[in-house]
This record gives sequence, structure tokens and C-alpha cells, in this order.
Amino acid sequence: MIKHTRVRVKNKKFEEGPLQYSGSYTKANGWTDIRVADIPPGAVLRTDLVIAKGKTASAILSDLVSKYGGNWIVFNASYFNASSGDLLGRTYKDGKVIFAEVSGKTEKRPHLYRKNGKFGIGRQDSPVGLDWAVTGVPTLSAGGKAINPPRVEEKTPSDVPGVNPRMIVGIKADGTIGIIAVDGRGDVDRGLTSEESGIMAVSLGYPDSINLDGGGSATIATNNRQLLDALEIDKVAKKRNYHVSDMSAKQVQRVIHHAVAIQFDPGILFPKSKTLFGIDCATPLTGTTAKAVATEGAKFAVRYLVPKGYAWKRLTVAEVGHIQDAGLKVASVFQEGTAAPLGGAELGTIDGKKALSEAKLIGQPLSSAIFFAVDYDAKAADYDSFEAYLRAAQRELPGYHVGIYGHYGVIEEMAKRGACKYFWQTYAWSNGKKSDKAHLYQYKNDTKLGGVAVDFNEAYTEEVFWGSGVSVDSSDVPLITAIVYGKKIEGAKLIDGVTMLPLRAVADAIGGKVTWDQASNTATISK
Repeated sequence: MIKHTRVRVKNKKFEEGPLQYSGSYTKANGWTDIRVADIPPGAVLRTDLVIAKGKTASAILSDLVSKYGGNWIVFNASYFNASSGDLLGRTYKDGKVIFAEVSGKTEKRPHLYRKNGKFGIGRQDSPVGLDWAVTGVPTLSAGGKAINPPRVEEKTPSDVPGVNPRMIVGIKADGTIGIIAVDGRGDVDRGLTSEESGIMAVSLGYPDSINLDGGGSATIATNNRQLLDALEIDKVAKKRNYHVSDMSAKQVQRVIHHAVAIQFDPGILFPKSKTLFGIDCATPLTGTTAKAVATEGAKFAVRYLVPKGYAWKRLTVAEVGHIQDAGLKVASVFQEGTAAPLGGAELGTIDGKKALSEAKLIGQPLSSAIFFAVDYDAKAADYDSFEAYLRAAQRELPGYHVGIYGHYGVIEEMAKRGACKYFWQTYAWSNGKKSDKAHLYQYKNDTKLGGVAVDFNEAYTEEVFWGSGVSVDSSDVPLITAIVYGKKIEGAKLIDGVTMLPLRAVADAIGGKVTWDQASNTATISK
């Protein structure tokens, strides 16, 4: 995820909107700009905590590029003493303490750190094994839940929980680090409270996140033009000060003194698009038909995420297993009729809740896509309803990313409005036009593959999929404490915001037993 977008948190639900600064998207209505840059583990080449008193982000970036070459992103490290430039709180680098605690204030504050080739968030009381660690405050989210009020032991300054611009770092289950700059205190940007920041982080797929800077202007710099352009879209003037900079010395910037720096592989961060062939179908796939479809060249299957009243086309846990076993990726579409998005925000809320229930039921991981269908020749007069529907659905699907299926005009307009993240175009009603915004393109209906009635599709990104190839490295999965009837459950884990408990341990806690029926693939806990 790399983007510049506009967001707010309303009634404890995260919303995304277009880069629009008037009408309903004003600062007064709670909206603010954010810039998000995800750096996956495989793209990280080198990291550093740069100690550079008196320097700006651009100056620090320039020094790194001169010394090492390559592509970098740097961001301000944490709170610092304005007079001395020292970082506040115990700070580590290369296994040593380089800045001391502030007595009575920072002794329990968490760290953002790099250790054993991984990023982490949490208190570090020893420098052993650390590449570097900087303090932040407060913890915004932990274990997939927003933290509010701030933890007492962290002694968060009184001005920090309120509405502020922010520099936030989040970490996903797969080890991806997310750098999030939040605007605020300007003519068009409100900022976020610490609680709102935690809700946003969880909704964007970061179960753990930390606030590195509670005031002033969040500063990011990069020398990669593609990343820079993705993070800083025209507002009033391109590349405004205090937001995202390059190595230019011409921009007037805030002195940040110190920065966390990440050198990355642009080939991994921005992989060249490749086209995958796949299908969508209403017929549930069995073990046999999933393998037959894969044998004939399909790489993915789009299936229906719908309630049990639509059993004839409903995606189930068992079918997910069949699809995965065949080596196919999965994408999900919610569709009960051909024109549900005409129902606007009211129906979007209802359908979003239904989709969330089904996604949890089948174990669809967070950060994946859920499409909603406009399966008719929609007119321009319908578009306002579609936008309202999509935004309402997204509010009910924290951590997931909403997409839309429809013809060329629908895709173009919803992309223009920033109504959702993903776009699946059908050739139907498109008059031969193909949108360059489409992540999926359905180009042939009512055909067969592997003996199954299907539609043919092309995919231009793997971001929309889950299933085959989407897994969690158990070494990255946080163990948690779970208590059932007063007994601690060993081996409890949090995966993509979902608590996983071993069945036998739960059965032991309640005085029951687990039986397994291999024929029906069913595990039962009974007394």
C-alpha cells in the first residue's frame, strides 16, 4: 500500500475519501490527508538510525545517497529536545545506549526497533541484539485493537492524545513496515487524535502501531521519483513543504535532527505488472473441478462472498481449501442482486456488515479485497449512489479493502472519486473501452473451463487475491495470553486481527474433549 489519500474517523469507524477540500470533505467535517508507504520485508536492503543534529530530512537523505547510493526513504525518528537536539527517551544504536531516559517520564515508553532483520514495536530494556531502537508515545494499536485511553505507564504528554499531525509507524503480520504521515493544523487538514490514529492503523491492516511524533510537521523524504509522486499528489502546490520531500535544498523544511532510514529495492516495491489468467464463477468449485480449472491454465478464481440464503453460489471454508489445494488464488465478490449499489449508504452499511460476517466465517485475511457488483448498464445518474454505497460498506469492513465491479464508466468514475481501492471492469456495456484503472478485467462471459461454467478474466496485480501463496510466517505471529474459564490457553495467537486458540486446549479448559470426523472434516468439542 503506497498512497496519498484523505481520511477521517467518525463514530469510531474509519473512512477514506477523495482528495477534495470543499463540500463534505472539509477540515470542519473531520477530514485530513495521510500519506502511507508500506515497505515489505523482501524490499528492505538496509536500515539505519541516522544521528544528524541540525539537519532536515532532505539533507539526511542526500548524505545517505552520497554514501551508499540506491533508493531510500527517511522519516523523523521521534521526539527531541529542541535546544540540544537529543532524542527523548532511551535510544539504542549498534547495541549501545546513545540517548538516556528522561527521568520520571520515558522509562516505560515503547520502542520502534530493528532486531534480527525484523521491525518491531514494544519496550526494549536491553540493547543486546538491537540494530537500533527509538522511543515513541503512545502505543496506538496492539494485537489488532486500538488503544484508548493511552496506557498509564507510558506517561503520554497531555497534548498528544488530542487532534494532531502525526508520524505513525505500523507493522503488519507479515513484517511489512508502514510509514504514515498525518497532516493537521492547516487550512484544510484537521489531524487525528491518538484513538482515531489507532482505529485508522487497524483498519489499514496494522495490528501494532506507534506514534513517533505528536506535534509539528511530519517529515518524509525519498529520492525515488515513483514513490514521491505516489505519496504527494497535487493539492494546491506539488510537493509542499513539511510533507514529502526529495533531496532538494530549495525547500524550506523543519529540522528533524535524526531520522530512521530504509534503503529499499524499487523492483520489489514497484514490481512490473504481469497479466494472470483466471475465472469467476457462480458454481462452487470442488477438489476435482478446482484442479481441472488450474490444469487448464487458470491462476485465480473469483467467488461469491454471500449469506447462506445463496448457498448455490456461496464460498465456503471447504471450497477455500479446494481452491488453495489446486494452487489457485482467491478473490471475493459480494453480490445478492444486479444493482445493490443503487441503494446508497443505507444498503452499503447493510451489505458491508453481511460481507464482514462472511469474510470472518471463511477466514478471509485482513488487507485483502472484497468487491461489490454493479451488474447492469449503469448510468451517470447512478454514480452518487454507488459512491455512497461503497464508502458505507468500507466503514463496516475495517482492515479489508473494498472494490467495485462494473463497466468502463463505473470504473473510471469511481476511481476518479476515490470511492474504493480496487476496480474490476467487465467488457459488458463498456463499448470496447478498457480502463487503465482496472485491477481485474472480465473479457468473456458464459464459457467453460475444466467442465465448469465460468467467465474469463485477466488480473494485473496480485494485491486483490488471497488464498494460495498468502500465508503467515509463524515466526512473525505474536503469541497472546488467552484465558478460558480461568485457565491460560497455551499457543494462542493473533493472526490478521483474529484470535486463534488450539481446540484441545479450549476443551481441556472447559472439561470437554475434541472429536474429529474425517469424513465431514468436522471438529467437535463436547462435554
